[in-house]
Amino acid sequence: MPEIIADVEPELHARLAQWADEQQRPLPALVRDILAAAERVRANYDPTMDWTTRSIRRDRDGGCGLCDALEPLFAGGKMKATT
Repeated sequence: MPEIIADVEPELHARLAQWADEQQRPLPALVRDILAAAERVRANYDPTMDWTTRSIRRDRDGGCGLCDALEPLFAGGKMKATT
C-alpha cells in the first residue's frame, strides 16, 4: 500500500492523536478508516439529485453511511454525550 503524507495543523493532529489513543490504535489506522468512510460518502453522492430526492434516498437507505462508518470509531473513548 502506498504511503500518504499530509500536512495538518498542529491542533488537528493533536485531536486525531488523542482520538487514536482513546481507541488504543495507531493513528495511521484511524486516518485510513476516516478516509474510507469519506470515500463511501463520495461514492453515494449524486449532484444531479435535488435536495428532496437526496433526503428521501438518505432516509430510505438509513442515511448516507458516514455516521454508521464513523460512530464505531468513537465507541472506545467516548463515554458520554456532549452537552
